[in-house]
Amino acid sequence: MLLLLLLLPSLAAAAGIKGRVAWRGQLIEGLKVHAYRSMDDLVADQPLAISAPTGVDGTYQLELPPGNYFLLARDFTGLPQPGKHFCYYSGSPVQVATEGFRQVGFNLIKIPVQAEPRNGKRSGLQGRISYQGEPLEQSYLYIYQDYQKNFKGPAYFIQPVAKGNFRLSLPPGEYYVLARKRARGGQFGPIEIDDYFNYYYGNPVQVKSGEVQQIELETIKRLAMLEEEEQAFQGIKGRVVGPDGQGISGLRVFAYRDQQMSGMPSFFSPESDKNGYFQLSIPELGSFHLLARRSFGGPASDGELYGKYAGNADHEVTLSTETPIQEIRIDVAPSR
Repeated sequence: MLLLLLLLPSLAAAAGIKGRVAWRGQLIEGLKVHAYRSMDDLVADQPLAISAPTGVDGTYQLELPPGNYFLLARDFTGLPQPGKHFCYYSGSPVQVATEGFRQVGFNLIKIPVQAEPRNGKRSGLQGRISYQGEPLEQSYLYIYQDYQKNFKGPAYFIQPVAKGNFRLSLPPGEYYVLARKRARGGQFGPIEIDDYFNYYYGNPVQVKSGEVQQIELETIKRLAMLEEEEQAFQGIKGRVVGPDGQGISGLRVFAYRDQQMSGMPSFFSPESDKNGYFQLSIPELGSFHLLARRSFGGPASDGELYGKYAGNADHEVTLSTETPIQEIRIDVAPSR
């Protein structure tokens, strides 16, 4: 019995993240993945855990206690260094469950030589949004004054960038700079497979009076091949149905912890398929309040298809160890 008790810690199910790390399709050896409990910790560079260097096949594995983590991968310490690799994971924060490993892949950039600020009558930013060395057209530049909402919701400033090059005036201060280009278009919504994204490696950017900071913001493409999910599905799936009883495509199901269902949802599904079917992966247990709609945030506009789960008065579904998967139907109708 004593020997069995001593063995129990080693028999406990492991949890964490694992995956592959690549630069332009080339798997990278010797790079470490850093996991942070919060953006405060990431900005202060105080990781909770760091993986062993990636192997020759670009793979890593990092055990973590259950919780949410902000992730980045790099092969340098301290300040960014030209020629080194970097990636902030666009899906952060990542939820680690009590057991099992989440599959998280990193698509890297190489840090360029940083251009010196130039003098100007107005302070601001100037530079280029690119992808693999070429200007990225029809993208958006996002400027945030802080990271308290994890770069979700309204930004301080959003600038459409038609041909890759941008220039904008900003008052002196500290800013966080990101670029996004969604395959489906638009300024808002999650970063999905085949979308372009990046968090500027030099964040936060210091803009000083009379200076224009020059930056090269290379984006990466979120690739399915780096993020093949190996965990069994846990969450809510079902169908979104219109007034005529037919399935509705292109809607998302949003899961909220609070009954008011306001602000950013805790989780949201990909768009429903052509027959209205959806799958909403939720890597934690508990009760969630659900609604279906097309757009993110704000009140429903006139005519927008919208509906709350009507299985009970609280529009609530509960996931538990006994029922980690729930199947539901959500009826939607044009909002008035």
